[in-house]
Amino acid sequence: MEGGGGKRRRSEGGGHEEVAEEEEEDRISDLPDALRLQILSLLPLKSAIRTGALSSRWRGLWEQRWPEPSSVRVRLPPGAAGAAARVEQFGLIDRRGRRRVDCFSLAFHGGQLAQPDLRRCLDYAAACEVEDLQLRLDGSSGRGSRGGGGGGATRGRGMLTVHFPVGSRLLARLSVRGLNITAAANAMVATLEVIHLHSVFLTDAALRRVVGACPRLRELDLRYCRRLRRIDFSAVGVPNLRSFTVVDCSRTTEVRVLVAPRLRSFRFSGAFLSSNILSAAGGSLEHLYICSGGPETGLPPTNLPTSVLNLSNLSVLTLCSIALQYISASTAKAVTESKLHSLRELHFLMFGMANSNLADIYSFLKTCSFPQLERLFVQLPTNIRDSFTENFLEVAEEDPPKGGLENLWLAKMTNFKGHRNEMQLVEFLLRKSSLKKLLLIAPTEDHPQGLRKIQSDVLPSLLKKEIMHLERASANTQIIFSEPDGPQIQPLHSEVFVRF
Repeated sequence: MEGGGGKRRRSEGGGHEEVAEEEEEDRISDLPDALRLQILSLLPLKSAIRTGALSSRWRGLWEQRWPEPSSVRVRLPPGAAGAAARVEQFGLIDRRGRRRVDCFSLAFHGGQLAQPDLRRCLDYAAACEVEDLQLRLDGSSGRGSRGGGGGGATRGRGMLTVHFPVGSRLLARLSVRGLNITAAANAMVATLEVIHLHSVFLTDAALRRVVGACPRLRELDLRYCRRLRRIDFSAVGVPNLRSFTVVDCSRTTEVRVLVAPRLRSFRFSGAFLSSNILSAAGGSLEHLYICSGGPETGLPPTNLPTSVLNLSNLSVLTLCSIALQYISASTAKAVTESKLHSLRELHFLMFGMANSNLADIYSFLKTCSFPQLERLFVQLPTNIRDSFTENFLEVAEEDPPKGGLENLWLAKMTNFKGHRNEMQLVEFLLRKSSLKKLLLIAPTEDHPQGLRKIQSDVLPSLLKKEIMHLERASANTQIIFSEPDGPQIQPLHSEVFVRF
């Protein structure tokens, strides 16, 4: 009987002869390194990196695809040294020539470059078909500035300007800090997927034109853009947007997106939002962060409460105490059905821990059913005084929920001081859930020189002993009073944009 490992063909004499079956050959991988590097040099960076999955011979080869460095980084130090560095680094750019570059990064301080210098850098990056463009003006922008630039930033006068689009046909990532941005109408940048704008001066209309020009945009991050008032993409559409972050754009009170079918993450930290995009995300939103300074008095109308409770696909939710107050006040007036059945991680950012704040936590846990909830994080205020004893004694106490935390295995409370309402929350968690770990982390103090943070062990031994003797639903619950090493027990939204 013939073996199955080869093919048979009839010979001229009528018999059969065995012909070895040829193995499939990987001829491209057998090419010399120089030719394979030439192939990689013709690919965009993302595609070049993906070739590492072909075989071990391709793995990491993309890092060598050009003899010259594939990143150009221009850094101008402050002061007189910056002028000499400018001449030297601009000379290096000229000698390098206009070969392809993955990343072009320019960082400088106010007064070191004029508009023609910036234009020269942008033209060079475009000619080199840059994929990752980073522009950063240091020293005259940031959290404390208005408008995000230097002098005259409130009106954009005297600021260096980036004219969008910048010209590279392969641009995939754009990061700008401390500069002015203008945008041409009807522009198109089909490759741009990530935009980060920090302390940038741009108008609402300019932002709409930038976003409208990028049909493949999947990540948009806006921070300290103080001129933005109404972020409205309802007319331009963001069909591929997956991550959207707005941080301390202090004049922004409205964020509108009619359709965002692929939005997975929305993070907002700033002034009170009168309207937001949560209803536009529909069932796609998985991660939500809302932290608002809120109004000093009253609760203006907002679609926040009903929008949050309708996010059926949400798995991670972070709410500040003011957003929590809105939801609790809304659900107290009318019976509201919650659809947060997929939630696995819940994070509260508490600006206060008075009776009313504890009541809001209990009310939220009662209103919403969390059959999948596994991790609970509570960031407590750092104030030393127990707010229960100050001026909130007239607030009626809310009874804790009777259940609903059957799958909760981890709870972590930071800035824990053992105050009355903090202890009540601890007692509730120990009695009503089968926790594996409860972490109670004392506040941290700033180092006098600002070099690092020191763990201040403010929990007296008697308080620790009292906690260790509290009633528990599970005898196996481990209570920990120190921050564990490593990021394993950290919330997904570990980047908190407000100071406690």
